[in-house]
Amino acid sequence: MNTRVETRPYPGIKHLTVILFLISFVPLPLHAAELVKIENVTLVEADLNDGDSFKVYAEGRELHLRLYYVDCPETTFNGKSGLYRIREQQYHFGLEDPQDVVRFGKQATEFVRQLLSHPFTVYTSYAQAPGRSASGRFYAFVETQDGHDLAALLIERGLARIHGSTRPGPDGTPSDAVLEQLHSLRTIALLNRAGIWQSTKPQTLAEMHQRQREADRELNEFRSKVTNVRTLDDQPIDLNAASKAELQQIPGVGPVTAVKIIEGKPYEAVDDLVKIRGIGPESLEAIAPYVTIKSAQKKPE
Repeated sequence: MNTRVETRPYPGIKHLTVILFLISFVPLPLHAAELVKIENVTLVEADLNDGDSFKVYAEGRELHLRLYYVDCPETTFNGKSGLYRIREQQYHFGLEDPQDVVRFGKQATEFVRQLLSHPFTVYTSYAQAPGRSASGRFYAFVETQDGHDLAALLIERGLARIHGSTRPGPDGTPSDAVLEQLHSLRTIALLNRAGIWQSTKPQTLAEMHQRQREADRELNEFRSKVTNVRTLDDQPIDLNAASKAELQQIPGVGPVTAVKIIEGKPYEAVDDLVKIRGIGPESLEAIAPYVTIKSAQKKPE
């Protein structure tokens, strides 16, 4: 039995600034080619699907999409990077119990699954989004069957934070205008205690934001002292075109492993790295966010 999800468009509220100062957001602009509109897209059921990243079937092929502008709560505690993300989300929403992050992450996943149970529209320029998917992910806007922006609905329902890559909307709306709309929706969600905001502890919200600012400041100071180190904010390295020096910028990849990776080319998928001696499932999980496959090459016959 399908559950109907009630949706509504952006409200025209512009001056709700009661607590916007409590929540910091620094968008990461992504300059890319023109957006391509793909209609009659369907959701592909997959274990890796969550609220802001999921597989779809579009124009005869599978694509793994990552939404612009939003970041939904995590659904698992996988690896150190996953734990850090959960703590960051816990601080952002002012939660005392980190398990609430995962609980609402699962709610966001189910919310998206229901919304996308009918064909929908995707706008993408096929810009690469970092992540552990072996097939690569592409940033995209998703418009539901009834014409609503999925990212905006997630913010409105309190199931995501404003965080991530930005670009002008499919209708040409500038990025700062899109952000203004999303900030208004977030304020309404917070005041209504919608979604994850219902578990927010007001007395600890400002304290946790201060903790996050201090953690960010320490990390930035550390980064300023370290050179030639890639971060998850960088564009992923193309495995089939990477040099030894580029590969060594990936945490955990030394000169010996870098040479082995180069000798193992060409690769058809990031998962092919497990064929390299010394790279197991755990190593692959740590390396995958930093690499991608762009320059497909034919294997010698």
